[in-house]
Amino acid sequence: MKNLFILAAGFAALGLVACGQSTSSTESSASNSETSAPAAQPVASVDEEFEALKAIKAPDACALLTPEKLKVVYPDLSFEVRQKVAPQMSGYVWDSRCVYWAGVGTVEFAKDAPTHTVELFIATSATPTRAQKNLASRREMAAGNSNFQAQAALGSDAHSTTDIGVAHLFFVKDQSEIQINISSLNAPNAQKIEEALALAKSL
Repeated sequence: MKNLFILAAGFAALGLVACGQSTSSTESSASNSETSAPAAQPVASVDEEFEALKAIKAPDACALLTPEKLKVVYPDLSFEVRQKVAPQMSGYVWDSRCVYWAGVGTVEFAKDAPTHTVELFIATSATPTRAQKNLASRREMAAGNSNFQAQAALGSDAHSTTDIGVAHLFFVKDQSEIQINISSLNAPNAQKIEEALALAKSL
């Protein structure tokens, strides 16, 4: 009987030791968790091009191409603004446009349509390099067309194209890619290109 009591006491002692070791291990783990450094927070990346773009004062198309400048190229016509879009961000450019009409309703078959239109589209990039790169990409796509014509007088990659009744001129001024569209019912495309070039030089 005495031996059984001693054995039972021994088991109880072992149990206390084991319990003490478990508690010590748990406390040690909690202590390590509390003293470990917090997980590093991800650093938000900064889009430098977009930030630079936001700081730009982009040109307004209708302020750049005024009725007075149109009058020099078209002395016998009076143009009125048909559409005006002040500079607004669109992707990675500032977009602005101005559309002029003249001769509305002056021909029998076009009572509500103009005989002449001049459209100016401006896409201002964060840097001149970006604007030039955009123009170079546009030129590359247009170069294979039979109506393509380089316009070196307006700088590298400047060019013109024509469709039925419309001439398009593309070039870069400062950090803006500029497109001028000229439409008139009777003028040949070559004349419309010359008119677009004259307007471009006045901007």
